Amino acid sequence: MPKILIVEDVQETRELLKLILSKLDNLFFWEASSLEEATSITNKEEVDIILLDFNLPDGNGSQLIKTLKKNPKTNLPFIVAITAETSQESVNKSLESGCEYYVKKPFDSEEIQIRIKKLIARLPEDKNILKYKNICIYKDENIVTYLNEKLILSKHEFELLLMFMLNKGLLLTREKILDEVWYDNFDVSDKAVDQCIKRLRKKIPILNEILISKRGFGYIFE
Repeated sequence: MPKILIVEDVQETRELLKLILSKLDNLFFWEASSLEEATSITNKEEVDIILLDFNLPDGNGSQLIKTLKKNPKTNLPFIVAITAETSQESVNKSLESGCEYYVKKPFDSEEIQIRIKKLIARLPEDKNILKYKNICIYKDENIVTYLNEKLILSKHEFELLLMFMLNKGLLLTREKILDEVWYDNFDVSDKAVDQCIKRLRKKIPILNEILISKRGFGYIFE
């Protein structure tokens, strides 16, 4: 079920947006009237899409986007800017800040529905896609993204990361990792595992927090 956060200080506008989007099936909504409330929600919940008013009582909507980008523990949601500003400069600024779309007030109901449906279609739903903590693996394509940016990984780096993603919360010994990731090389040592993980930590910084080393045993991906 796609989860949508509406950040708008005018209650009537929030209610109108919910009414418009209620015509789309199986959506869950949160509401926030300020940047403070929105930040509190995004710190606790996994949000898929944010409808964001850029002119809020306690600041500009771009501040929320900056906060989200600085927090690697949460998946980066799609942002749709909603504002009464109509200048091309405002449009460009919102897109540069990280918004997928820009919707001007007063807005067109059908336009919002179309844009939200397009974003929902881009949310990972099939077994080919694994997504966790802003890490996204497209298994069939051998593609990995972090914070929506494509990474260049070696064959062993990709297979090791995939192994961790598929075994969250389980202790994986170096021996097991070697058997599954370096199955084609019988001469490799335990150090190959540690070196590969070291490279992954540099490319995906959140691993420094969620990939835990158990001295003498192996690793746990939390």
